Formats: sequence, structure tokens, C-alpha cells
Amino acid sequence: MVIKMGNKITEKYFIQANFADQAQRVLAEIKARTNFQPEKEIFRGQIYDPDKVGSLIYKGVWRKLPAVLKIQGLKPEIDEIDMISRFNEQNDSKKIRLPKLYKGSKWNELDGYGYLLLEYIDAPKIYQPPLADQEQKEDFCRFYQEYKTKCLRQPLFARQPHEKNSLVFVNQRVLHWQKIAEAKEQLTEVNKKRVEKFLNIAGRHLPSIKMEFMHGHLTYNDLYKISDNEYVLMSNLFWSYRPEFYDSTFHLWAGLNSLHNKNIKLEQIIEYLQNWFGQYKKIPVIKQANDFNGKFNLMMAERCLGALLIDIKNKHQQKGQNNLVNYLSRLFADLFEYFTDKLENQ
Repeated sequence: MVIKMGNKITEKYFIQANFADQAQRVLAEIKARTNFQPEKEIFRGQIYDPDKVGSLIYKGVWRKLPAVLKIQGLKPEIDEIDMISRFNEQNDSKKIRLPKLYKGSKWNELDGYGYLLLEYIDAPKIYQPPLADQEQKEDFCRFYQEYKTKCLRQPLFARQPHEKNSLVFVNQRVLHWQKIAEAKEQLTEVNKKRVEKFLNIAGRHLPSIKMEFMHGHLTYNDLYKISDNEYVLMSNLFWSYRPEFYDSTFHLWAGLNSLHNKNIKLEQIIEYLQNWFGQYKKIPVIKQANDFNGKFNLMMAERCLGALLIDIKNKHQQKGQNNLVNYLSRLFADLFEYFTDKLENQ
């Protein structure tokens, strides 16, 4: 079976209804079907706004086993059950696996949702946010080599036309973020100019960067370390095509976006990222890569722009953290200039 397209989540910002309104009814239906006993809600999948919830996750017990119930209200192009099955069929790693799927139902029109009952992973994340220490960086790099060479032997689905070209793919994403920021009345003139600057740089660099199949949401939150020889990957709805080495930068963006210490200076963050870059350059799969430097810089610039357009304000402003929003906005603006300057001087 060939699945023809990847999942779109943020692209559904303008059409997603609030699935949280149905949470109690849906949870009661699933409890009746499965006898899952929920203990607490542990995650709410928002598409930038609290009234655009697409998924809900609960911790609880199923057949005396600690378990996780994931309810998918947003209709996926590819069901996560299919993603898990396809991944397991081609995964050749003895160290990296997905959580065990106990039971599930694919999204269907009759129910208006799908669900998965999954193994509860009682283990630490590969590192704690916001910033990894040296040992954790080295650990992540060992994982990354295994993941790139053993877990991704073949894509789980074919590419759509816009996923075959890095420039088309990235331009569409950036313009979509800009449209969301504009609709939320958060688009500043300065950020408009940053979009123009980035797209101009991307137009010069992206044509030589190919799209690759990868985990499109690879963060510390999505990666659990059971032991030195076993890691478990979460968020398996997000396997997708991205420009080369996007997955080396996404977790760095996520860590910086979770900073709460406003005393950390730009110079310290740059030193931190340079150290990560140095660790990356020791990984065999990156040693063999053509122009990792430029690809890393471009993907970091893209992540900084995304943070400035939509991530920072929509993550922190809902909590009334205006001082933190201002701090992170300055930090990501400076990092955006840092990485785009590098690209302009290449």
C-alpha cells in the first residue's frame, strides 16, 4: 500500500473547530468501548489558539497496565495507526522503537474522531528543557546517527508535488505563518521585512537542498530514553518530508522557545548552539553530508522566523507573560540576524 501524502496540522488553522468542546462525550464513548480508566489530561494539541484544539491525551489505566489514550479530533491525511504500522515494518534499529499500540480506531466520519491506546512510557526525556548539557548533547548525537541510518530506511508515504522541492515547500510554510500572524493582528512591519529577507536568501540556497523523509517534530518532548540501548519516539503523526537536516534544528528551536530565564544573554545562546554544531560535525551521517553548515544555518533561520511570526506570542502571551514574550522576541530576532548574516556571507 502506498500512502500518498503527509499530515497537515498547522495548515488547518483557519478551518479547525474546537474539539475540546466534545471532550467529555468522546471520552465517555471510548471508556465504554475499551474500559480505559482516565486519571488526568496530560496534553492538549492546540493549533496556536486555545479554541483550536485538535487532539487530547490522557494518562490512565487499561487492563491493569499504565496507558495513554490519544484522541485525534482533527482529521489526519494519514492515520497515526497507519504511521506506526508502516514505521515498524521498515525500522531496522534495535535501539529505537515506537510505543506499543494496545488498541485503536482510525479517524472516521461516523465518530468524528479516532483514538489510540498506547503504552505509557515511564522514563526520562533525552534531555530536560530548555538547554542540554554536554553529556546530553553527545547522547542525542548517538541517537541521531542511529535514527538517520536505521529508522529511515524508506519513507512511509510518497511525496506530494510541493514536497518534492525545498523552495516551494518552505515558501508555502512561511507565507502561511505570515497569513496567520496577519489574521491575529500580530504581523509587524519589521517581521514583514524579515519574511522578505528570508525568502530572498532561501531563493538562493534552497534549490540545492533536497527534501528528505524524517520525524517532522523531533524534540526532547518526543524522545524518551529508557536506557543507553533503548529510545522511544513519540508524536508519530508527524513523520513527513522536510528539507535536509531540519530535524537537527527543530529540537533546538523548541528548547530556546521554552526559556524562562531572561538573564541568559545572546552570546551564551550562540555559544550553546555552536557547541551543538561542533557535536553534530562528529556524527558520521553529517560528516558525509555536503554543506551541512549552510543547511543548518538556513533551517535555524527558518525556525527563528517561525518563532517570531507565530510561536512566541501564541505560546506565552496566553499566560500573560509579556516580559518573557519581549525577551524571547529580542533573542530570536538577534538569532535570525545571526544566521541570515552567515548565509549572506557564504
